[in-house]
This record gives sequence, structure tokens and C-alpha cells, in this order.
Amino acid sequence: MPSALAILDMLPGLVAYFDRDLTYRYANATYAAWRGIAPDQIIGRHCREIVGEGNFPTVLPRLTEALAGTPVTYEYTLFDGGDARRVQGSYVPDVDADGGVRGVVVLVTDISVRRDLEARIAEKEIMFNDAFEHAPVGMAVTNADGRMERVNAAFAAMLGLTVVQLAGLDFRTITHPDDQEADARLFAEVVAGGRDDYTLEKRYIHKNGEPVHASLAVSAVRAPDGALIRVIAHIQDVTERRRADRALQEINARMTLAMEAVRGGFWHIDVESKRFETSPSFSRFVRGPGRSGPIDLDTYGDYIAPANRDAASVQTLLDGEIDNASVEYELSTINGPRWMRCDRKLLRAADGSPLRIVGVTIDISEDRERQLRAVVAAETDPLTGLLNRRGLDQRLAQTSPGVAVGIIAIDLDRFKAINDRFGHSVGDAVLVEVARRLRGAVRASDHLARLGGDEFAVLLPDADDARLSVVADRIERALCERMTSDGITLPVGGSVGAVLMDGSATSSAVQNFAAAWGRADAALYAAKRDRTAHSIRSV
Repeated sequence: MPSALAILDMLPGLVAYFDRDLTYRYANATYAAWRGIAPDQIIGRHCREIVGEGNFPTVLPRLTEALAGTPVTYEYTLFDGGDARRVQGSYVPDVDADGGVRGVVVLVTDISVRRDLEARIAEKEIMFNDAFEHAPVGMAVTNADGRMERVNAAFAAMLGLTVVQLAGLDFRTITHPDDQEADARLFAEVVAGGRDDYTLEKRYIHKNGEPVHASLAVSAVRAPDGALIRVIAHIQDVTERRRADRALQEINARMTLAMEAVRGGFWHIDVESKRFETSPSFSRFVRGPGRSGPIDLDTYGDYIAPANRDAASVQTLLDGEIDNASVEYELSTINGPRWMRCDRKLLRAADGSPLRIVGVTIDISEDRERQLRAVVAAETDPLTGLLNRRGLDQRLAQTSPGVAVGIIAIDLDRFKAINDRFGHSVGDAVLVEVARRLRGAVRASDHLARLGGDEFAVLLPDADDARLSVVADRIERALCERMTSDGITLPVGGSVGAVLMDGSATSSAVQNFAAAWGRADAALYAAKRDRTAHSIRSV
């Protein structure tokens, strides 16, 4: 509590502060005494509840006028149970720097003569003494020389001393040497009349020699002619807070170092203003060193690959529909396109409304590349580089429902004989050559697969009978061309079976493929039988 409040508690008048909802935010000891309520039972309650139904209709219009920005002073009769007293009320608007009224400061003075002034002074002295002795923070009354004439138990405990040991000491003797000059200079200005108060964070010396960090608030009590009577100090122990601050600073420093060591950084968005701010490391990652000026939200969106912008949108977070999101997208950076993982979290105000979005964006390009290579390896025949059965099923699963797909089954002729006669290395060379010829016979958008041994498959998405026939004929001619390995002419050819797999909305493309493959395989072996029969007739 600021030290000036102790002075307000000594005033004979009622001093209170209402916010715009007419809720008590402060009431001095006099106010509490008049109402017969402890001060801590007033704060947070409504004006009507404390002043009573008999007085509220009288004071409400004046409070309303003061909340509108007009100071009000008037006299009225204050009813206190069965008693009535004549008082003067002064209502002063509390105006902020922008001209808005934050609340009302109320001063009510008893202008009746029913109470003896000496009794009031005695009452206030008792109240002051009680507040002084039982204050939760340290308090000290100092004379103009800087000697503490009176200290409370809280201040003594703060330094590991007793009240008796502290009383009479010069405050400079218990102040840390490095802080003595600043405190003494400000105190001298109060004594000289150059200021009436000051605040200072300083260190005292504990009985065990350890420093005690404290927040000090000093106020002068002066006579009507301005002469200094005493200096009252409020001292709050902030040692633990300072220790926590240092720990937080260390954590922040470590986090900063950690973010500097990774590719990416932090950012946040103020929901109301849509202001987008990035950490320095992230700004350098995106734009490079030496680029000045902030990156606004729209500009950052331009760095995201067009295909990923919808997925990367933060609109659902801005609207408060979700609280967390994680997305991956391609980002243009000073080092070229990079894949990023962006984790976002929405922070809400006390009423639940969206307040701020915080996020961390990390470069995952290498991880993504490794994952893609792993996927390709899992879906690829290592010898030919064509798809394997798993890869073929993946392409089938990506086929849109209702799209006709051409299927060509291929089986090499006399391949086993080549393996048996020339060895597996020659057989492998034949398979690699067959894969090369198949690539030359189809489009880049078609899919080639080696299903095992000398069995191959071709998928022609969005095909018709005419195109299926042309491609099957082209493949058959390519396989019948002479093939050599190490100067040896190899008697390799191929049999082809082609069918059109109609798309079905009731079953998957993988299921449809199984039935269509059976028909293509049957057509292949029919062609193989015809070729064998033709060869026998030719002989």
C-alpha cells in the first residue's frame, strides 16, 4: 500500500474511491469508523450497500455527475441509523491521460459539532497505532536526521532483528553500501522540501549479513507551514520476487539461445489489432540479416507457398473456434523454399474472448525429406526403380471414384531360361532394361510397377479403350525389340493383357483392381498361348 494512504487514515474526513460501477476500491480508516465496518469489509462492495438506502438516493445523482467528469461539492444530511449529521461532500472525477473518467474520489467532512475534535484525534491515533503495529509490510517513522524513532514488528522481522534493536538507528546503517548514496540523496531532498515523497528499490542488510531486497515508499508529514514533522516509510520485502525475476530472466536467456540454435523462431498476433510480430531470429531466417521493418500478417502470408496458404490460415484461431493448431507448410526464406512445422496456441482474456495467438515455427525440411525418402523406398522396387505392390496400391487408393483406369498386365517370355543359362546378374540387367522400355512407352502421369519376378503392371488413369489399345501395342513392340547384354543376344519378349477398369462408387479402386487384374492376367495368358501355338504351326 502506498505510504500516502497512512496519511489519509489520519484525516478526520471520510475518504473513499469508487470505480465506474460505484464499487469501493478504497476507504480510509475514518470512513470505516463512521460506518462501523472494518476497512477490509468495505472494499469490493457497492456504494448502496454501505451508505444505506436512506443516503443512497441523495448521493447517487452527485456521483453520477462526477462520473460524467464534473467535480461536485455540496452539503447534505447523513443518516447513520437513528442519528443524523450534517456533512459536506466533495466528489472529484479521477481522469486518465486520455480524458476518460476512471472513478471518483470522495471526501466527506463532518461539519457538525457533535464530536469533540480531541476525541477524534485520539481515535485516529489509536487507529494509526493499530494499523502501524499490525501492517503486513514494514513501517518506520523517521526524524529529519534519518534516525528511526519507531518501527513495526514486520520491518524488524524482515531484517532478523527486534523492534528495540532497530529503534534509534540511522536508516543508512542498515542499508546496503551500494544503495546508501541514492537513498540518502532522495531523503535529503524530502528534508529540504524539494519533494514530499519518493519510491526506491534498495537493499537492506539482514542480521546474517545477507542482502534483503525491498521496495521502499517514503512520504513526508508536514505542518501547515510546510515544516517537516516526520518521515513515514513503507518497506515491502521483494527478495523472493527478485529471485523469481532472475530465474525467469535465465530461462528466457536459455530459450533465446535455444531458438537461435534452431532454424525458425517465435511469433505472436494481437487478436484485436491483428498486429503480427516475430522474434529477431525468425525474421532473419525468413528475410535475412539487415532487413529492417516488421513483417505484417499479409506480408508473411506471401512467403507461404500458394498451395499451402489455406491450410496455414489462423482465422479459426482469430475467431476463437479452436485453441490449438499445428500445420506444416512450405515457406519461402532467404535460403530458398523450406518446409516448416508451425504450432499455434490461442490465449484468451478472463471473459474467454480471444486475446493473443502465440506460435513457434521450426524448419523440418530435412526430416520431411527423410520421411519422403522412406516412403519412396517403401513403395519402390529397389532393382528397377518402379513401384512395388504397395506403391501400386497407394496410387490406386488415390484414384478418384468413377474414373476409368486402364490396366495392362505384362509377363516376360523365356525369362526363367535366361536366368538359368546366363545367371541372375544378366536376369537383373534384363529387368532393368524392361523397366526403361516401359517408361518410354507411357506418359509421366501413368504408373509402372514390378509386382515380382518378371511380372509387371501398368496403370493408365482416365483411359479409354482406344488409348489402352495403343499403349498395350506400344509396350508389346518395345519388349519384342532385340535385347543384348555383354554382347549376348537374349531371346526375350513379353506377353501383354489389357483391360479397362471402370470406376465404381460402391467399392474402392483397390477392390476393383483385383477383379480387373484377373481379367488382364487371363488375357495375357491367352495371348501367350496364341503366340506359342503360332510358333508351333510355323515350325
